[in-house]
Amino acid sequence: MRRLGLILVCVLFVVATACSGSETIEVTAAFDDVGDLARNAPVTMADIRVGKVVDIRLEGREAVVTLELDTDAGIPDDVIARVRRTSVLGERIVDLVIPEGSEDNKELLAAGADISDTVVRSDLEDLVDEGSELLGAIAASDLAVMIDEGGRGFGGKGEELRLLLNSYTDIVGAYAERGEMLQSLISNLDDFNATVARESEAHRDAVRNTSRSIEVLSDEALELEQAIISLNRLAKGGNDIFDEHLDEMQNFFGQTRTILGTLEGQQRDIEL
Repeated sequence: MRRLGLILVCVLFVVATACSGSETIEVTAAFDDVGDLARNAPVTMADIRVGKVVDIRLEGREAVVTLELDTDAGIPDDVIARVRRTSVLGERIVDLVIPEGSEDNKELLAAGADISDTVVRSDLEDLVDEGSELLGAIAASDLAVMIDEGGRGFGGKGEELRLLLNSYTDIVGAYAERGEMLQSLISNLDDFNATVARESEAHRDAVRNTSRSIEVLSDEALELEQAIISLNRLAKGGNDIFDEHLDEMQNFFGQTRTILGTLEGQQRDIEL
């Protein structure tokens, strides 16, 4: 009886431990670009970690990210998945944002669901936000000190500043006057890039064929070298033979000319 009670207590403890663990579900979200987002990157909601990235794969032109989420987080099914950095130099994470006006009794995200509303926050946007927070932390007194120090530093240099600003005005005006030309240049560059992109397969084949040709030439380099050496020897041998029998050849051609001249004279006599 005592042993049975001990076994029952152990069973209840195991069941309680298993039930207390947090269950997870897996969902997917497709992004245009995830940058350097990596597996096991945190998934947060309201700055609280609610899961992690378990897989990233490419489907067509989109990056499909598989997320493992805690069911206890109570994530609504209309949540927005946003890829962003934790700071300017921080790691990329997936941030789940509940849209404004979302109902409190909204259905929760289910296992296997696909988050259709996705956003990729640019590094520039993060940089601007970081700068805004930094400037916001500057007290008014600190700002007054900075302005005062700036006034002392630029004191007596008003004419130089005026010339500098005028120069900037001229530069901006020059760019403004050539706006159409710059726009045309950018458009032409875009067309060029589009053309190169369309012919990317042909370029890849050309590079591949060139690589194969180089490999063949590299493999046959020794044979080519031997063939060139043999041709060089043949040319030298022919030149030596020609030099050695030059006099005989000249005599032969001279006799041939004499015979041909005699035959030509006899032919004229016969015709007469």
